[in-house]
Amino acid sequence: MANTKNKKLLMILILAAIIIIIPVLTPNMYIMQIINMICIYIILGTSINVLTGFTGQLSLGQAAFFGIGAYTAALLNTRAGLQFIPCMIGSVLLTALFGVVLAVPALKVKGSYLALLTMGFGEVVRIVMINWTPVTNGTAGILGIESPVFFGFAFDTLKKYYFLIMIFVIAGIVYQNVILHTRTGRALIAIREDNEAAELTGINVTTYKIRAFVLSAVYCGVAGCLYAMMIKYVSPDTFTNNVSSVILWTAIVGGFGTVLGPILGGVIMQVLPEALRFLGDWRLVVYGAILLVVILRFPGGLYPYIEKFIENRKAKKEAAGAAGRG
Repeated sequence: MANTKNKKLLMILILAAIIIIIPVLTPNMYIMQIINMICIYIILGTSINVLTGFTGQLSLGQAAFFGIGAYTAALLNTRAGLQFIPCMIGSVLLTALFGVVLAVPALKVKGSYLALLTMGFGEVVRIVMINWTPVTNGTAGILGIESPVFFGFAFDTLKKYYFLIMIFVIAGIVYQNVILHTRTGRALIAIREDNEAAELTGINVTTYKIRAFVLSAVYCGVAGCLYAMMIKYVSPDTFTNNVSSVILWTAIVGGFGTVLGPILGGVIMQVLPEALRFLGDWRLVVYGAILLVVILRFPGGLYPYIEKFIENRKAKKEAAGAAGRG
């Protein structure tokens, strides 16, 4: 038992050291921005993982919540002069409210109809961003968003901002893991496996589905606020249905229903397009082909297969050690 605890502590220390050293070893700001975007997409991937991976509610409208969170932070900062913490609280509260707004009609549909409903919601939000010019500034977007400042310390560079984002990434993953091992998490998984059977066992399906929508929206709101205050500019072009697809693919490639899958998915979905830039116009073709192969070859996502591979290697090593001692 003590040996297991020591191994876990060692792994935590190694992980902490890697997190701290990443910005030190990053050679330029271009790569640093990619790393920060990976972190933001890990949060977004976790949002869809909670809703679809754990609860089985397919959403193609995550970009809408992402955009609502970003615009809320941008408006509170530029118009009201509020700093990071109240902007984050505002983004979380408003996205949670819209999560309820979408959840209510979503309870009445399922499957492809639910996907179409959420996609339509995303498009409505984007059109509002474009046409509500007095508030959103239309297609010109909102400029001049200030960097977060805490006790005189400004997160005004990408390397400094990385540590702020990482706090929310770690908190989001830990909270997702905690939820998964509570009554709420077990209820969500039961709903995913069999909606009617879950209801027969006494689970209030309506309540838990709404909770899943709200929690998913909150994750997107957090990511939106972080994105807005990092880029210092928001516009409707950033929050299209294509972005919702990328968020969905982040969870699919990493592994739906797994705690760490969105991390792997976030890395792949942000690094792969950049790594293929040398292919020019063929980049998207190769990119799509790779994703197709992943889905066909690893239908549950990459993380479960990697986890299984590590466990098999560990079992073989232990068996070889036991045979050697024998």
